[in-house]
Amino acid sequence: MINDRAVAKLLVALSLALSLMAGWASAQTAPKLALKVGASDRPDQAALYLAFYRGYFERQGLGVELIPAATGADFLSGLGRNQIQATTGALSAALFNALNRNIDIRIVADYAHVGRDRDQTAAIVGRADLIDGGSLRTPADLKGRVLAAGPVRSQLPEFVYRKLFAQGGITANDVSIRYLAFPDSLAAMGTKNIDVAFLIEPLVTQADKQNIARVFMPLSAIIPGAELSVLQYSAEFAKNTDAATRFMVAYLQGVRDFYDATWLQKDEDATIALLSEHLSLKDKDLWKVMRRNADLNGEINVPSIKEQAAFYKEAGTVTGSVPDVEKYIDRRFAEAAVKIIGKR
Repeated sequence: MINDRAVAKLLVALSLALSLMAGWASAQTAPKLALKVGASDRPDQAALYLAFYRGYFERQGLGVELIPAATGADFLSGLGRNQIQATTGALSAALFNALNRNIDIRIVADYAHVGRDRDQTAAIVGRADLIDGGSLRTPADLKGRVLAAGPVRSQLPEFVYRKLFAQGGITANDVSIRYLAFPDSLAAMGTKNIDVAFLIEPLVTQADKQNIARVFMPLSAIIPGAELSVLQYSAEFAKNTDAATRFMVAYLQGVRDFYDATWLQKDEDATIALLSEHLSLKDKDLWKVMRRNADLNGEINVPSIKEQAAFYKEAGTVTGSVPDVEKYIDRRFAEAAVKIIGKR
């Protein structure tokens, strides 16, 4: 027989259960915060796409719309006007000039950096016949060569080459530099119009498999640990601390998923199947070499960013002074997200 005290306890438990169910239902039907996020259909965007297609943003109450563009630089003005709220972008003269024009953005997390141990995510490659024949062995052997430095001036390839020239005791005046899209650089090496090129994966692996080019020097041997690209927020979005932190939680979950799949082979097949379904790279074997170094806690290599800003200023592609990089770096969201999902 149930006494009055037992009935009271039962009623309290039932009331609590109903309250929790009502809260859950409300959370499911609450309108999601709409966000526009710049993302290009390239393999290096894998972490963002994993966060999107695995529903990590949605679980954080964010209605993300992926907005395409050719490069991260295309999004700088959109960030400044809050037309998009987040994107990734390479460190380039375009970014530093935007900061000098007071385009107010926030650099909030690492998106990619150079590894320190045989990382070939990007590399300087040389024509296979030159490397196999022994005429291209050291940085000094670049003298008199024709080099491809990526699609446009004033980006990472020029910074890397400057470091490489210093190792070989030569200068930019000792070589001929061409600006070509990465796939065009590979094609030009095949026709022997280019001797050396800066390439990214999966083109580095493709070049070797096709006997067009070999790795001359990986970036890890030239600029180990250097910052390559960063996650950026618009200043307006950064004001919404709660939503900006929830976005970071979802983003870091995508970063960790991609790291686990490509470096640790954890859930590798399912992850690659999802990425090959939604991105233009369909070759699953090539996805297996798309290892990308992104800090699992979002930490940024600030000294590297400052060094690159100073380089572009010295090269004459940054107008005005070297921007005050620290002014635009905001670590709050990554730090808060790590408290929620744990440190890796």
